[in-house]
Amino acid sequence: MRPFPAGKVELDRCTFCSGLWFDGGELEALLGKKLPATLDPDVVTSRKCPADNLSMQAAVVAGLRVEFCTKCHGVFLDDGEMVALNGGKPVRIERGQAPVRPEAAVKDDVMGWLDKLGA
Repeated sequence: MRPFPAGKVELDRCTFCSGLWFDGGELEALLGKKLPATLDPDVVTSRKCPADNLSMQAAVVAGLRVEFCTKCHGVFLDDGEMVALNGGKPVRIERGQAPVRPEAAVKDDVMGWLDKLGA
């Protein structure tokens, strides 16, 4: 997965299949609307949740079958499913800038990481 900023959320794109991973609540935040979902408890998919590595369940969201994690409530959309969820209209994802961290905070993180490595 390759993360990228998309407006107010950070999304993750699969580098293998170009699908999109949405942490719980991110899909609704990006589309600006609540999407009705029905879990299909009898269908466990072969995809593992990228957040917690559990098998994902099939769910129907706005008439489209997607993969849903029952633990973290994340949703995986295959390439093109985002357009389908938006009524066939392309979704414009604004690629925002990554938040700027103060240099002192970055230095503290790096020093803490080096300490853990025993360097």
